[in-house]
Amino acid sequence: MEREMPENSVVVNLKQFERSRRAQVSAEALSILHGCRDLLIEGTTRVLTRQSEAMENTLLAMADRSPLLDTRNSYYSAQGILNTRANELLSACKDAYCQTFNDFAHNREKPAGGELLELSLLDDQDFEITLVIDKATSRLRYNCAEELVALDARIAHLLSRSDLSENDSPLGPRVLCEALLDGISRMQLEQAIRIVLLNQFDLVLTTELAHIYQSINRYLIDRGILPDLKVGAKSRAQGTAPNSAGAAGPAPAMQGQTGGDMFKLFEQLAHSGSAAGGGGAGGASAGLAGFSLLDSLGQLKSGAMMLPGGGRFELPLLEAATIQNVLRSLQQSPVMQAASPLDAVLVDAVAMLFDVVFDDAAIPDHLKAQIARLQIPVLKAAMLDRNFFSQSNHPVRRMLDAIATLAVHLPDNEAGNARLEAISQVVSRVLDSFEKDITVFDSAAVELEAMGSLLEETLEEIVDASLQQDIAQIKQSERAELAPVIVHDFINRALNKEQPVVDALREFLRRDWAQLLTLDYVNEGEQGAHFNSHVETMRELVWSVQSKADMDARLMLVRILPGLLKRLREGVAEIDLPQKLSDRFFATLVILHANAVRPNAQPVPLPDITPEAIEELAPAPTAAEAATSEPESEAAPEVEDEFNLRARALNKGDWVEFHYDDGTFRWARLGWASSVKNTYLFSDQDGMNSFSISQLRLADKLRRGEAVLVERKSITESAFGKLMNLFRQKLGHA
Repeated sequence: MEREMPENSVVVNLKQFERSRRAQVSAEALSILHGCRDLLIEGTTRVLTRQSEAMENTLLAMADRSPLLDTRNSYYSAQGILNTRANELLSACKDAYCQTFNDFAHNREKPAGGELLELSLLDDQDFEITLVIDKATSRLRYNCAEELVALDARIAHLLSRSDLSENDSPLGPRVLCEALLDGISRMQLEQAIRIVLLNQFDLVLTTELAHIYQSINRYLIDRGILPDLKVGAKSRAQGTAPNSAGAAGPAPAMQGQTGGDMFKLFEQLAHSGSAAGGGGAGGASAGLAGFSLLDSLGQLKSGAMMLPGGGRFELPLLEAATIQNVLRSLQQSPVMQAASPLDAVLVDAVAMLFDVVFDDAAIPDHLKAQIARLQIPVLKAAMLDRNFFSQSNHPVRRMLDAIATLAVHLPDNEAGNARLEAISQVVSRVLDSFEKDITVFDSAAVELEAMGSLLEETLEEIVDASLQQDIAQIKQSERAELAPVIVHDFINRALNKEQPVVDALREFLRRDWAQLLTLDYVNEGEQGAHFNSHVETMRELVWSVQSKADMDARLMLVRILPGLLKRLREGVAEIDLPQKLSDRFFATLVILHANAVRPNAQPVPLPDITPEAIEELAPAPTAAEAATSEPESEAAPEVEDEFNLRARALNKGDWVEFHYDDGTFRWARLGWASSVKNTYLFSDQDGMNSFSISQLRLADKLRRGEAVLVERKSITESAFGKLMNLFRQKLGHA
């Protein structure tokens, strides 16, 4: 609702003035515009119809994982709407968009709720809807940036409207999202269900909308609307291919020079009028004379920014737990009408950086809130130092990366709260002291990096100490599992075919001595002194009963025999071999040794004993002992996939986020990995609690989404990689 101005008022209602200044859309332009409308809404509804079943499956899966009853019911209700009323829903969305489009085409204004003259407080529900619309719009615009640059330019040219902003374009993502929400609202659904449905529509359109915008650009080119503008009409695969000439590109530049090149890119973008925000017609003007956005940003520290003409602008208040991209508010404010096109590009670039950071699920909300406090200082630093966008070791970027890296060291306890408070104090010092000296960020980055290094070293020491007992238990458990196979192999090598052994000795080694080797291996491993001593005793025993044809061999037997018999008696005592079996074995051994030293004489026969008698004397073998007679068959190898490869590639010190059925999650640090059975031992953020998991089980959790690898890479490097590609695409340089 517009207020009538008094007749003697000297205040000009800019909205009425602008509306009266607009030219009526010609019939030819209106026809082309309607064609664009049909391509957009028909393509959108076609995509949503095709993906309806996929959205239903997604909602059911989300409902199954949700720990909250209300949230789960919202997912189920939204799935039910898609299952039973999808056609009605999409028809309502189509009608809502067409109505919005027709209002624009006939210069009918939006409802008065958006008028700047009538400000009112939003209730929680309206605020939530606004946030959902903003996020959906930002995601779609980000993924369709190249196509929208061209489309916005063509629509502005078609309508002769240099003042047409990206959010007011009838074909833009914001108008589309608002119309979709309007159509959903016409179904008389609860707000939670409306938000769920809009989010699902947005996720589907994120990957599909660019193709629709490409078709609209081609439609406009065919009708002579800026046919020489070469971006936005080709598919990404074609549009991003390098030129055949000079495909290798220029040689790498020094970092400072690269920063200059990037800044030139922004200057070109500003001159082309592709930036969001001010700049006037075509974005080519220099902004309002006498106004400096950089100088004015300092006023926000003390309160409001004074605008030319006496106006005031205040950013939303950021409280301790607030996560809000205030730079987006700055973009939509009257400030940008006075700012230069280059300033508008820089604001958009830094705002996109914070969009990426705030969307990063690996950064907890309480840490994002600290990063959010730095938005205005980071914007000022970016405007002061062009190398901010190109140097990965820039002080501002190092500070942001250092804060994000500390996420894994902030457990939900007293220690974590103390560390968060220390981070908050560093951020506060930057806010208080930064004006134009970038070294303020350098000092903060050094302090935060030192904090991270100290926490990492301390955690390493705690984990190494606390995990020793667990590691020992896991190793022993793994050795117990492997012992039957290992012992069986050692006995087989001792009983080689070149040295024939009587059945009585073979039975003793496989049945009795194997027990001793198994105990040694489980307790000490293959390198243990007892295990190796008893293996050597076994080898000497086998050699001692072989025929000794020459005097040297006989003398050698005489020398080693006392020690061999002593070790054998100690061994059978250690395994509690029944006395009758022990006596019979040593009696048999006397005969075998006697036969060995007189090979040409008639051998003395061994005492007879039936298998039944041995079974009566010998204790029942354990499962491990029984397994020494036959090794376990190897399990079939696991089918390789990306999740197995990810699990196998983990290194000590890597972090994994584990999700549980009740909706909770925890971060765990890999403290040790077994090379024997591929068992991983993780500890919590304090290093005080631990748990083990096999590599295959971890891969399965990764596959199911119950575990997520925490990538501790530079958040600014990742964000600016996307950012630079996006801006290059805007100018057709990709």
